[in-house]
Amino acid sequence: QPHLAYADDVEEALRGADLVMLLTEWSQFRALDPWRIRDWVNTPNIVDGRNVLDPVDWRAAGWTYRALGRP
Repeated sequence: QPHLAYADDVEEALRGADLVMLLTEWSQFRALDPWRIRDWVNTPNIVDGRNVLDPVDWRAAGWTYRALGRP
């Protein structure tokens, strides 16, 4: 049986993650600082499902960045 957990804030949601999937265009998620949140995750991997993040910034901060339809 699937289990869905809710987080009260972004830090709680990302803490210990091995993969982050951005699946919304909401401004509070587009504005995330890749340098700041990198320490919250176990492995800095992100899939930008809406193509709203700057790949150069995220890769420069040490993230493995993937997006749909982008190299």
